[in-house]
Amino acid sequence: MAMTKDELLALLEQAAAEGWTELDLSGQGLTELPEEIGKLTQLERLMLGKGKKDEYGNQAWDNTAVNGKWKWGPLTIGNKLTELPDWLTNLSNLRHLGIRI
Repeated sequence: MAMTKDELLALLEQAAAEGWTELDLSGQGLTELPEEIGKLTQLERLMLGKGKKDEYGNQAWDNTAVNGKWKWGPLTIGNKLTELPDWLTNLSNLRHLGIRI
């Protein structure tokens, strides 16, 4: 079940205070990423949900930059993200961005 905005912000505040290196926001119905995630500079893994597969069973997402923004293919399952914000590249410790099956 998806968190409310207040619950999500409280979770992000806790993650920042406790120095979390991993955050799983899969299945939260997000349409955009809260800017507060950009403050989690220690973050190494960010899980956003599962990506859809195309009719041939191939991963159906694309990380092409369009007009300076990361654009993604079909909507992710559990979240409704269609692009990722530029500030995400400022998370220098981020090693895994999970949006796959």
